Amino acid sequence: MESENRGSEILAITWTLAGLAAVSLVVRIVWKLRSKKKLWWDDHICSLSWFVLKTSIFIVTIATSKGLGEHVQAIPEDNLPAIGLLGNFIGTLSILASVWSKTSFALTLLRLLSGRWTKDLLWLGVATIHVFLIVNALFMWIRCSPAAKTWDAYMEGTCWDNQVYPQYAMFAAGYSAAVDFILALLPLALFYQLQMLHRKENVGVSLAIIVALVSAATATMKTTVISGLTSSDFTFTTAPLIYYATAESALTIIAACILSLATLSRNTRPENSASDNKSLENQSQTSENIPLGAASASATASGGQSAPSSSSGQGQENNSGVVRDAVVEEGGGGKGKREQSGGQEERERERRNRCWYKLSPDTNAWPGVLM
Repeated sequence: MESENRGSEILAITWTLAGLAAVSLVVRIVWKLRSKKKLWWDDHICSLSWFVLKTSIFIVTIATSKGLGEHVQAIPEDNLPAIGLLGNFIGTLSILASVWSKTSFALTLLRLLSGRWTKDLLWLGVATIHVFLIVNALFMWIRCSPAAKTWDAYMEGTCWDNQVYPQYAMFAAGYSAAVDFILALLPLALFYQLQMLHRKENVGVSLAIIVALVSAATATMKTTVISGLTSSDFTFTTAPLIYYATAESALTIIAACILSLATLSRNTRPENSASDNKSLENQSQTSENIPLGAASASATASGGQSAPSSSSGQGQENNSGVVRDAVVEEGGGGKGKREQSGGQEERERERRNRCWYKLSPDTNAWPGVLM
C-alpha cells in the first residue's frame, strides 16, 4: 500500500485560510474604529466566527500529530479513538463557524438593504440555517449509544444505520450552500438601492460578491465529500472535507469584511447629510414663523430709510392696517400653530420615508433587534 500523508497539506491550507480571514477581520475592525464608528452585532459575530474557526484549526493541528491525514493502517490503534473524538470537536466547531459567518454576512446586508421581502428572506435564512446545522452537530454526538462509541468504534454499543447521519449531513450542507448563493447574490441590489456612484464602492461590493460565490462553491464541493465519513479509511478520506469546511467559513468571513469596508464610507455620509437637512428645515421654519409686519419692519430698519407718506390720512390708514393685521394674526394664532405643526409632521414623514443612506443610523435601536 502506498504511503501517503495529507497532514502537512491539511495544515498548510487551513492555517493559510484562517490567516487571510484574520487579516480581513483586523482591517475591518481597525478601519471602523478609526472612522469613529461603533462596532455592530455583525462585527462581533464575525469575530466570534473567526475565533471558533481558529479553535477548530488548533484541534486539527493536534489531530494531525496523532495521525489525521494518514491511512488508518498506518496509525496505531491507540490513536484512533483520540482522532475520532477530536474529529467530533472539529466538525462541531466547523459547523458553528459556518453558521455564524453566514449570520454576520446576513446582518450586514440587513443594515444595508431595504424592502420587507428582503429582510424577511434574510431572517428566514439565518433562522433555518441555525436549526439545520446545529441539529447536524448534535447528531454527530448522539448517533450512537453510548455516545463514546461515536469516536471509539471498538466500544460495545449500538449506532444508527451507517447512512442516516451522512445523508442528513449532506442535506444540511446542501442547504448551507443554497443560503451561501442567496447571500452572495443579494448584494447586487445594493447597486440600485444605494445608488452607488463611487468606483471604490462598486469595486468593493463586486469583490464581496465574487468571494461569497467562491464560498458557496466550496460549500457545494463539501457536500460531495461528506460520504468520506463512512469510509473505513476515514482518517485519510476526510481531509478534503476539512479543506472545504475551513474554506467555506474563512471565505464567508472575508466576503463579509469586504462588504462592510466597501459600504463603510457610505455609512459615514448620512450624518452630514442629515445635519444639513435639519439645518435647512430649521431655517425654513424660522422664516415661516416671522410675522409679515415684523419682516417689513426689520427690512425697513435694516434699510435705514422708509418710504415717505403722501399724506397723514394715508399714514393713519397704513397704521390701522398694520393693527388689523396684528389682530387677525393674534386671533388666528392657534390655527397658524396647527398649520405649522402639521407642516413639521409632514416634513418628519418625508424624512422617515427617505432612503436609509440619507439618514443617520440609529445605533441605539439596532442592538435590540437581536434581543
